[in-house]
Amino acid sequence: MDVKLTVNEEAYETRAAGSVTTLLDEMGLAGQAVVVVLNGEVLPAAARDEQALREGDRVDLFRIVGGG
Repeated sequence: MDVKLTVNEEAYETRAAGSVTTLLDEMGLAGQAVVVVLNGEVLPAAARDEQALREGDRVDLFRIVGGG
């Protein structure tokens, strides 16, 4: 079943609807330093495996970039 989400303010459709971790894997972001904001709330990294995605969810992804 396809699930329609909004990711970084753009429509995104996924067949592998599952956890936030599954979405990050699908988007090629697994293992990268990323802050996930789900429906306006920061999602702790430890909760990504358990947090299921639902139709209409809004996901904002921010990559953490170091520099000096």
